[in-house]
Amino acid sequence: MSTEQWAHRFFELSTEPYVILGRDGVLLEANPAFGHLVGLSLTSLRGMALQDFIPIEDAAGLFAHLGSTSPTSRTCRWRRPDGSWLPLSWRITAALESEPLYCTVRQAEEPSAAPWPESDYLPFGLYLVDIRTRRVHYVNHRFCQLWGITALEGAIQRGELSHDEVIHHCLKAGDAAEFLRLCAAPDQGCVPGLVEDEARMSDGRTLRRLSTSSSVAGDAMRYRMFAFEDVTESKRTQEALRRSEESFRRLIDRAPEGIFVHTQRRFIYANPTLLRALGYDDPAELMAKPIWSIVHPDDLELVKDRVHTAAVKGALAPLREVRYLRRDGTWYDAESVGIPIEFDGHEAVVVMARDITERKQAQSQLLQNDRMVLAGTLAAGVGHEINNPLTYVMANLASALESVSRLGAELTRAGERGPSSVAWPATLHDAEALLKEAQEGAMRVRNIVRDLKFISRQDEERREAVDVRQPLDFSINMAASQLRHRARLIKKYESVPRVYADGSRLGQVFLNLLVNAAQAIPEGNAEEHHITVWVRAGPPGIVLVDVSDSGCGMTPAVLSRVFDPFFTTKPVGKGTGLGLSICHSLIRKQGGDITVRSELGQGTTFTVTLPTAPDAVPAQAAPVAPAPHAERRGQVLVIDDEPAVGRSLARIIGMRHRVTVVNNGEDALAVLTSGAPFDAVFCDLMMPGISGMDVYERVRERGDGIAERFIFITGGSYTTRARQFLERVPNLQIEKPFDVESIHQGLGQLLGASRGSE
Repeated sequence: MSTEQWAHRFFELSTEPYVILGRDGVLLEANPAFGHLVGLSLTSLRGMALQDFIPIEDAAGLFAHLGSTSPTSRTCRWRRPDGSWLPLSWRITAALESEPLYCTVRQAEEPSAAPWPESDYLPFGLYLVDIRTRRVHYVNHRFCQLWGITALEGAIQRGELSHDEVIHHCLKAGDAAEFLRLCAAPDQGCVPGLVEDEARMSDGRTLRRLSTSSSVAGDAMRYRMFAFEDVTESKRTQEALRRSEESFRRLIDRAPEGIFVHTQRRFIYANPTLLRALGYDDPAELMAKPIWSIVHPDDLELVKDRVHTAAVKGALAPLREVRYLRRDGTWYDAESVGIPIEFDGHEAVVVMARDITERKQAQSQLLQNDRMVLAGTLAAGVGHEINNPLTYVMANLASALESVSRLGAELTRAGERGPSSVAWPATLHDAEALLKEAQEGAMRVRNIVRDLKFISRQDEERREAVDVRQPLDFSINMAASQLRHRARLIKKYESVPRVYADGSRLGQVFLNLLVNAAQAIPEGNAEEHHITVWVRAGPPGIVLVDVSDSGCGMTPAVLSRVFDPFFTTKPVGKGTGLGLSICHSLIRKQGGDITVRSELGQGTTFTVTLPTAPDAVPAQAAPVAPAPHAERRGQVLVIDDEPAVGRSLARIIGMRHRVTVVNNGEDALAVLTSGAPFDAVFCDLMMPGISGMDVYERVRERGDGIAERFIFITGGSYTTRARQFLERVPNLQIEKPFDVESIHQGLGQLLGASRGSE
């Protein structure tokens, strides 16, 4: 709305009666307030002469002042339509003789009041001045307040001060007084239309001015209407908001977390931290790209669900671990949260992602430290478990060697009498029994080593369908030396579906719980105490594992802190206070939970809650590969840096096949490139110099198909490269110490496949 329109609106809606008169006393214009005061319509009033409503005796005094250019006030009576008389007070103002008369009208009996009182309550100052005569025609109280001239308000409204005098009094306000200056000369017109500008006052306030030229009743005389507003606070608020936005932007740009904003699934902002983490130098390289471009393919479905939650449902996408792809194709782990917001007037999502690579490394080290603490706790028992079978293995082997040596001596002495004169069947029978018993002891040692490798596994967490009884049995075997002298072990295994978890992590948790249960029971009264392991089905989709003991129990104070890091009731040097805290963290990461209930003197029960695997089915034994046909003989290469291992493999395989043995990668490559047609290659994974992995890669590059016939022999100690290599290649793998049957089964699979392709 223009200032002219606004002024006309003000004239129409004012509750103060206004009249514009011609010099001859004819009503040119009146507002509705005046029509209401005298009881006549504006249509009937417009064009009427004052003489038609004012008695002759009153009109004489009034008309005597109509030709004056000075403000004047007169009182006269006005005849109403019903014939009654209404006393009116007229205040008349004009600047030039040719100018219409501007009148404010009130009932005479009303107490005196300040002119235009309704405008005094407006939030902005109003000022109307004649450009040519420089007379002030209108001013309200707010204007005088803004300029600090309230003492002059009455004089200005009575027309006693000219425009130049008003400027003179406003000069103390500073340069802002220039706002009030009009044109350079009376005969110059002013800039047409609405002008808006601002100025700073000497006291620090800021005024905003709206000014416009206007004319009255078609008169060619030009006027200037000003409206002033104190915008100091709003400017301060805007400035504070600007500084706040700048501070917020600096905070976002310097935040240690990666932060980005996307709308319509495309980037519209990314802070420097995220750009550095992803390997980008310029934000423009990322802007407008789909957000999926930085998500690891395996996490894509997860991220799409989270984006739907935030962008479509308008809900928070909670903290979750997500892998982000760098520009070079590598990836890193981050904790990510998505928040729906409005950004530049559009619905958007802001994502905060913290790189947790170092934290995961620290957690991995913490897990390994806890395993070492467990290993230290179990070391004596494990040593005992190994020493027992190892004792009779060594003794039996010595006895078997002595028997065979004695038999050889007897056969030599028999000479011409022949072997029938020697009691060799009994001797061989005894030697066979000794060797079988030694073999059984070696198997026990192998199983203990296998269990130790299970708990010491340092590879990345890998959740899969697991028969929960497997890690439980492993843990029971490992803790046997701790349990047998303290309590009876009770196993209650119900039929349950497989769980979705990392078997190694579960083994660590169960082993911790079993060792803690054993340590809660004093030694020496094993028959009076028990430790119960109960596997049972919970609510749908849940498997429960209870580990209970009849030990000393816990006080409420201890119970409330049992999962706190570094909290322990054990003496200094006997415990780190990390075991149960780590167990709690591990189970939570498996999507489960761990709770405890205990009563002092009544024992303790830990309950592990685990989610079942999708479409869980009972675990099935792997099918046994058929041995090759007797008539099928193959050419086999054995590569192992331990000569004794190579010779033992040659003896096992050589009964049916032709075997070549080499003890390093260099010789292996020489043999494999000689053109010999090997049907199978047993290759040690970890060797000094050229490793088994290097041999495989070089053979594979030749493309002659021999790489597909590799069977890798592993000792279970993997580097990161070796672990990733075994996950990548499809070849068979046999762990040391191996048995004869596993060697024949692996070889049978290769030779059977080779025969089928011939």
